[in-house]
Amino acid sequence: MPTAPDPVATAAVETGSRAADDPVAQRVRALRLALGWSLKRLSSETEGLAPSFLFNIENGRKVPSEEVAARIALALGDSGHEAVYRAWARVKSRGRTGRIDHDSMLEAWEVLRRGFAGQAAPAAPARQHEEARDLGRLRVPVLASATDPGDSVRPPAERVVNTLSLDPTLYGHDALLARERFAHWRRPFAFPLEPAQAERARLPSGQLAVVTREPADAALVADALYVLRCAGRLEVVHGELLARAGAAAALTTLGFADARQARSAVVGRVAMLLPDVRL
Repeated sequence: MPTAPDPVATAAVETGSRAADDPVAQRVRALRLALGWSLKRLSSETEGLAPSFLFNIENGRKVPSEEVAARIALALGDSGHEAVYRAWARVKSRGRTGRIDHDSMLEAWEVLRRGFAGQAAPAAPARQHEEARDLGRLRVPVLASATDPGDSVRPPAERVVNTLSLDPTLYGHDALLARERFAHWRRPFAFPLEPAQAERARLPSGQLAVVTREPADAALVADALYVLRCAGRLEVVHGELLARAGAAAALTTLGFADARQARSAVVGRVAMLLPDVRL
């Protein structure tokens, strides 16, 4: 009795030769087609990645960051192969720019070489565990101060003093939730809260604010902390202030006429507060 064709394999054939040398790009398109999704639907499922950007990824013309690659894998139900997606992003993007760590790049190459097919019993399980763990970490650039990082995918290099490496496996039983949470962060960055900022926001001093970018149409969360762009600097305010119709004293102090003007200056939401170990 003939078996039904694999929809992923069938869709992969339809991609033609445009991304024939890029198996991950092929897989992204194949899985999307197998799900019956348009690029617009995948854009929605990945929390707003531009359809044009996704089109270029599928056709081997663009490569996302590791975090965005993980987000795509999660949206397509392919998170079991997240390490391969991250390795692909690391090899292609960092290989072009030349800003690489040699050992890290070799590990990524090895994960990418093994690909999606699965492996025989590993010859060096401890090393392979470390490779997978390293590829699963979220790397977040840390700004030197509370200066506006701009709207680029990464802040300008001259403003970055360190990189946070957030490992979801350190969350124990909550590791899967942490991994999914990290995958949904948009172009994250971190900056040190100055004492005056922490006091205005009623936060403890000596903290790093890890920020995830917010889409312009994102709903406000009253009990969340938001980061605003204010005269070239970053300021932190509570969501409840932005939800009000009029002007709050805390907003006028920062130079905003009302909550509406402050909402237009939102850069992102504080996703996590961590101790600033540099202090």
